[in-house]
Amino acid sequence: METKGIDGMCRCCASSGIFKDMYATYNWMGEDEIYANMLQYCFDITLSTAEDQNNGGICEVCITQLRNAANFKKQVQQTEVQFKKLLERKEFSPKPVKIEITDMTELMDDAIHSDNEMSDSDAEFSVNIKRESPEPKAKKRAKATSSRADDDTGEPSTKRHTAVTRRRVKGVDGKIKTTHTEKILSEMQKQWHNLRTILKYSNATPFKDKNDAGYICAYCFKTYPDPDVLRNHTQYQHVKEKPTYKAGSALSCFAAFLDIVNLKCTICDQGMDNLKTLSEHLMKVHDMKYYVGLTDYFQPFKLTQEQLMKCCLCNEVYHNMKLLFQHMNVHYRNFICTICGAGFVNSFRLSRHETTHAKKSSYPCRQCGQTFAAESKKKSHVNTEHKGIAGDSVCQICKARFKNYYQKTRHMMQMHNAEGIKCDVCDKRFNLKSNLKLHMRSVHLKERKFECSECNMRFFVKRHMIGHYLATHTNERKFKCDICGKAYATENSRRKHLKKNHGISKTV
Repeated sequence: METKGIDGMCRCCASSGIFKDMYATYNWMGEDEIYANMLQYCFDITLSTAEDQNNGGICEVCITQLRNAANFKKQVQQTEVQFKKLLERKEFSPKPVKIEITDMTELMDDAIHSDNEMSDSDAEFSVNIKRESPEPKAKKRAKATSSRADDDTGEPSTKRHTAVTRRRVKGVDGKIKTTHTEKILSEMQKQWHNLRTILKYSNATPFKDKNDAGYICAYCFKTYPDPDVLRNHTQYQHVKEKPTYKAGSALSCFAAFLDIVNLKCTICDQGMDNLKTLSEHLMKVHDMKYYVGLTDYFQPFKLTQEQLMKCCLCNEVYHNMKLLFQHMNVHYRNFICTICGAGFVNSFRLSRHETTHAKKSSYPCRQCGQTFAAESKKKSHVNTEHKGIAGDSVCQICKARFKNYYQKTRHMMQMHNAEGIKCDVCDKRFNLKSNLKLHMRSVHLKERKFECSECNMRFFVKRHMIGHYLATHTNERKFKCDICGKAYATENSRRKHLKKNHGISKTV
């Protein structure tokens, strides 16, 4: 049950603000959480409280850290149970494998004496490694592990985090010997394996992004306005390549966007609440290998055709997918900005964010000298002002280009009947959320901060107050219409005159 925030101090980091109640029950990813109980469970800490007083709360940053600590403790406890079961079944041996290397001098002598006897096809050498013969049980177990790790799918063993392979090669003494190779999997390979497992044994649908035309397929990059069509397209057109989706070639930019509407296990058709319950189900019920304890890069979404985008973790609503992507960093704080404390799902997003903390206007244009706060803004300026490119903002429906995002969103509403953002009071629609906020403050809240010094008339915008003062209390008319000669006190008044009386929308 959700409760109202508490205005006070975070009991975990001493920051001030409006926070969640430590003793209330909240729901996160289908599970109930009481943060005071979690603190007691993880660290055996009992917070002091006082009746009829503000006992503070807990901030979102500390909630994430506490939740990670609780999950880690559960993971260790579950691993301990599995370890004990393995010992009981005698399927785990703590004895190390001894490896003896043949005397190097003997190897060199054999190589010299056999150099002239070897043909061209035998020119490749391999170090001769003798492995101490294990006990019969250990040998049988090693054989089973090797065969599992060397199967057609290339998946690692269910019992080990290494891939074991065997090869028969000719040694320097001319004898055929069997070599054993144990390859430790990197975190990137483990992430790919986990993602492949989810996609292979569930109906989760990966997608690349969402633009004006719809959702982008993660495999062929085709766009579909209806997410149901995207799901069917992925299921039938990419059925063979679906498990091969990697969501990034390196950990620095790795992030998987997965649609989990009506999520289920495709082995037994059992419905799943989220990706966490799915992975636990695959491990416990179907004995699938799934690496635990890794950084979480798998972001869940529930795609719809509606204009508003809802976070499936906390039900926050956003007006476009870009804002929802930015919001997901709140739930996936894998990399933290040391300056402002913002969290990000991968290191690439963090490094891109860190440029916003650089000195303002540190990116100058070499052609005109104008400076910009970010490299992307400077690039956009060069393209539009110096290279003659129409604009970086492109309508994905008709491919028209615009100088900025505002012009593109206005075009979407005028030409493609985009819904825009609706005012809940008067049903008027706007292309930007910032415009809606200005509308609410000026029209419905009647906010008037700027007062005329002559007549005490108040205005929402300062330039409106200045225009009123010049037009009403002075005779100054320095903005003249070049067509009819009529003069105005402000440039904005002259522009409105040109549009209304002469049909000119731009200043001449």
